[in-house]
Amino acid sequence: MRVARCFSTLLTSVIATATLIGCADGTRTIATPDAPTLARSSVNSRPISGECTTAFVPPAFPPPLTFQQVDVGTCQLSHLGRVAIYSVQNINIVAGTQTSVVYTYTAADGDILRAVNVGTNTPNGTGVRFSATTTFVGGTGRFAHATGEAHIEGSASFITNTAIYTIDGWIAYDASDAGGQ
Repeated sequence: MRVARCFSTLLTSVIATATLIGCADGTRTIATPDAPTLARSSVNSRPISGECTTAFVPPAFPPPLTFQQVDVGTCQLSHLGRVAIYSVQNINIVAGTQTSVVYTYTAADGDILRAVNVGTNTPNGTGVRFSATTTFVGGTGRFAHATGEAHIEGSASFITNTAIYTIDGWIAYDASDAGGQ
């Protein structure tokens, strides 16, 4: 417990120091993503919302300023039910940004919904709070031609190596499009 607390305190200090150094002259060092427009598609559009929980392997100690993080977990989403999530994200601790390399939601029937995710993160004690915009960009089965956009808000703990977030937006897909692989 003491080692975890020391690691957490040191990690928070490193992140805070890097952030302060990057912003020392008062100018903005990164562009934050615009809030999602959440404009709905006119074809088969429906709201999507829910909660996701993921686990991740923490970065090496001391943490590098940028690293790739793999998250694996589950979500309970409206219109989709329980889905598996897998993501690989590039995380820049100094800039406070995260960008997806791979982001997929796999439905119970095996259909995969692909997404692109871009957002920001801010240290908060023993972890980070994050906010992102997710754009749905097709997939397999009924998600072959999926489109949509959602806003994500959540937090990650460096003590438990887990993240929890909510998702709220819209998605358009043809539920009968089972052949689109």
